[in-house]
Amino acid sequence: MRLLEAALWALVGGGLGYLVGMLCLYLEGGIGEMEEWERAGRSWIENFLLPGLGLVGFFMFFAREGVGTALLIHSLWILILIQILAFDLKHRLILDVVTLPAMVAGVALSLVSPDLSPFRSLFGIAVGGLALLPFALVSSLFQHGEGFGWGDVKLGMVIGAATGMSLSYGGLYTLWALIAGTLIGGVVTVLLLVTRRLSFRDALPYGPFLVLGCGVILYFM
Repeated sequence: MRLLEAALWALVGGGLGYLVGMLCLYLEGGIGEMEEWERAGRSWIENFLLPGLGLVGFFMFFAREGVGTALLIHSLWILILIQILAFDLKHRLILDVVTLPAMVAGVALSLVSPDLSPFRSLFGIAVGGLALLPFALVSSLFQHGEGFGWGDVKLGMVIGAATGMSLSYGGLYTLWALIAGTLIGGVVTVLLLVTRRLSFRDALPYGPFLVLGCGVILYFM
């Protein structure tokens, strides 16, 4: 019975993932700084990746948590995070119109989120931003912002709002999420270099890796 319920919730996630894709297309059309050739329109990301991520994410969290407040909160974070992942993957942009409200939502949801509080969420925002700030500064000075960007810093703050942070070893969720994202990014980068799908001159978007790291920590919190 639980497997059937998880499958039904997964279908909801797939449908919502598709709607997130429609939101991405809407946001894509409203960005004035984007050149016309960058407005790629509908692609495999909206048609397959986002519905697939929504389906898998919703299924996994339902299978782990069952019905409850935590499931609803984590499902919302899945939708927010996959939007950030997809848009950064496609356009190398992380939008303030997504990250800033997500931070506010994270602090508000911390009132009812398991293992979270407004203090932990705000502390996570501070740690997430400060931990990634040096990378953005170096990139801005030496890479003209082509590598690690300010949007990645704001994504770190969103991750902090979602996972929270405390001074106890068992509550360093924001740091664990950033470390997990860095490790995932390192493994993927090495694989791409070995298979010659990436050269040392190429730059990868960091956002998708940070999103995946956040997803891993949310799952095991």
